[in-house]
Amino acid sequence: MSTSPAAVPPPVTDATGCVAAGGGVLPVLDAVDGPPPAPLPSVDVLRVLVADAAGRAAALLDDPWDGTAAVAADAVTVDVARFAALHGDAYLEAAAAHLGLTVPRTRQLAVAYRYGGPAAVATHLAPQPADPEVLAAAEHAVQPFRPAPTAPVERHHNHLTDAPARVQLRHGPDGLWHPYVERYGDWQPAAVPHADPAEAYRAARAALRGPGGPGKGARG
Repeated sequence: MSTSPAAVPPPVTDATGCVAAGGGVLPVLDAVDGPPPAPLPSVDVLRVLVADAAGRAAALLDDPWDGTAAVAADAVTVDVARFAALHGDAYLEAAAAHLGLTVPRTRQLAVAYRYGGPAAVATHLAPQPADPEVLAAAEHAVQPFRPAPTAPVERHHNHLTDAPARVQLRHGPDGLWHPYVERYGDWQPAAVPHADPAEAYRAARAALRGPGGPGKGARG
């Protein structure tokens, strides 16, 4: 009488996804012998994806806003911006191609994410409706800090723009003011958002005096 071959049991893993190896445990990808079969990416890319998934899960537990990002912005754009922000320029070109954007534009989305998460990406993507009274109160709050206090301030949707100072504040869906500065004819995210528009304005002014790019307080 013939017998069927015994089924090969799956690798034994612990709660962290590590494979049991003798007396200890081994990360699953460390147990892979040779390159994965097509069309799977390389082991190095898989490592990045695994680390990214773990980081995203931790962020979702930490920050409820991350779980509602799709309400204010395209969820795919937010996710790609998050990935580019967390994993650096090595994946920026691929991220730009995925979104159909230029590399500089994608880099700005990544910078926005590092400063303020999904809400900052939503704020960067397009103007949003805003309460005129909120903008008026913000304009009054920043007045003492303006280098040219008699120059006009432009209000447009959720944007408050002090063009002579090269400063723009954007009121985000998170209720915070996101600082922007004008560089090379383009408005760029400049600092972490603040609930107080005066603090956001001062942060933008400080960014103009600095080298630019995500600095203290940015999400890493």
